[in-house]
Amino acid sequence: MLLEDQVSPKRCGHFVGKQVISVNEMLTKLKAALDARRDPDFVIIARTDARAVEGFESAIERANQYGEAGADVCFVEAPRSREELQRISAEVPFPQLANMLLGGVTPILSAEELEELDFKIMVDPVATLLTAGAAVRKLAETMKRDGRVDSLTAEMMNFDEVKETLGLAEFVR
Repeated sequence: MLLEDQVSPKRCGHFVGKQVISVNEMLTKLKAALDARRDPDFVIIARTDARAVEGFESAIERANQYGEAGADVCFVEAPRSREELQRISAEVPFPQLANMLLGGVTPILSAEELEELDFKIMVDPVATLLTAGAAVRKLAETMKRDGRVDSLTAEMMNFDEVKETLGLAEFVR
């Protein structure tokens, strides 16, 4: 579960105009989640967007407070440099998540580089959307231009692969 300290409705962490709730309000949310947890393997991630709103130092302070309150993973959203990523790793002594958002404000580091900085989780939340969008655009352009799309079959899954991926054999006999 990912808990955020943004006001609702939230914005993407790499957009301008975000606002954050008070630390106490976030700690109340975090405590409620921790108290409700029944499965010890259920991971609670505490995210702060304070970097863009209150500054880097506030984001570090918030992440530490969330970790001290019991969050399993701390997530400082949208650091703006490799140096900030290094400082997060050095100054927040809890497991860390890094968001490698293509086109965002955080520099893209490899999984190996993040592991060297001791980040435990790396996410890239929109790469699949960007890839799928480009494929759909190419498909539509081909259909518009050629009136058919079979010229793209080498770039597609075949129908049997789709059925296998969906596990249809288990449901359709």
